[in-house]
Amino acid sequence: MPISIDKSSLSPFLLLKIMAKKINLTDRKVFDAAYNGELKVLEPKLEIRPIALQATLDEIARTDPRAAKVTPQQLIDRRFLEEMERDGTFERLGSR
Repeated sequence: MPISIDKSSLSPFLLLKIMAKKINLTDRKVFDAAYNGELKVLEPKLEIRPIALQATLDEIARTDPRAAKVTPQQLIDRRFLEEMERDGTFERLGSR
């Protein structure tokens, strides 16, 4: 899941509350382990990485050969990200 947000603005309490409601996660130890693990790998800036898409395409191609004919560049459309960068959306959300 692509997510990019200033780590200091993440509220563990709020996230636990949301996750408890959405996926019925109420075990604090499980939540803390997942939360702390994800903080280490969050991108500082929302970006679509071709290598990540290629890994997904490779996995899909194992069962659907049509995926081998698709390139990551065919799937990437940065228009909305560029607009959000220009209009300051990411700054307002706390992204870098």
